[in-house]
Amino acid sequence: MDGLVQWGLEIVRWIQTFRNPVFDQFFLSINFLGDEEFYLLFFPIVFWCFSKMLGKRFGVLFLLSLYVNQFLKDLFAAPRPYQVDSKLYAPAKYTGYGIPSSHAQGTLTVWGYLATQIKSPVWWIIAVTIPLCVGIGRMYLGDHFPQDVLLGWALGIVFVAVYVVLQTRVGDWLGQQSMQMKLVIAVIVPIILAFLHFTLDTATLLGTMLGFYVGLILEERWIGFDTKTVWWKQVIKLVIGLAVTLGLRFSLKAILPPIEISNFVRYGVIGLWISLGAPWVFVKGKLAESVRSKQSTVNS
Repeated sequence: MDGLVQWGLEIVRWIQTFRNPVFDQFFLSINFLGDEEFYLLFFPIVFWCFSKMLGKRFGVLFLLSLYVNQFLKDLFAAPRPYQVDSKLYAPAKYTGYGIPSSHAQGTLTVWGYLATQIKSPVWWIIAVTIPLCVGIGRMYLGDHFPQDVLLGWALGIVFVAVYVVLQTRVGDWLGQQSMQMKLVIAVIVPIILAFLHFTLDTATLLGTMLGFYVGLILEERWIGFDTKTVWWKQVIKLVIGLAVTLGLRFSLKAILPPIEISNFVRYGVIGLWISLGAPWVFVKGKLAESVRSKQSTVNS
């Protein structure tokens, strides 16, 4: 392992020989595409304004992918480059272990999956470019060794490939289940994963998973909001929805103690707001139409 760390350290040092103010700003900026804050904004935008199906499918893929990432990080307990060489340029200094890189894995999982669903050459270019730049940036910023990034990319590819193959079959099976059974699955799966590995980071992921998918089942049964509407209503939806999302994130953090169960509860509430609370507000505020109301009108 020491030999691999030293090899990786030499690669990171070599990459940092290209340091200049332009590259510093570029990699610091693009690094945001792998941060929690970006996904907390991006995921609701897709779900509220573009495609509920796409949002709920890539949501579970992303959350499961990063859960495995955190599990492996804690299993390997490997250092980060700046922890081995304090002279490295490392402006952010992320906490936690190194391998595999969650930024590399997360960006490849999200953008790779979106490319498989949208099936446009432009999206395939995006699916290659963003993870590539973010992965190089993780080494440039001193946060990861090349082996961390390579394993993150590899895991992202595996998750996307397996998920694309299985999503239709699993989706069809879930579609045949009763509402009660769906709720049981939405609650039991995160709880089982929490028993297997429960940390501050996995609590965030699993709380989001439980809250979002419980809310989604209830939303599909009682609300069924339509993502499509005029542009100005989309803007208002995003302003209201994201304002409450960020408000919940920061206010609950200030109230709750910094422990695992607090993260689980906090992000469970956020997930519930995204999938159930916000759609209810959109429909009641005439910012979105309800598919359920349309069906009732047609049947009557």
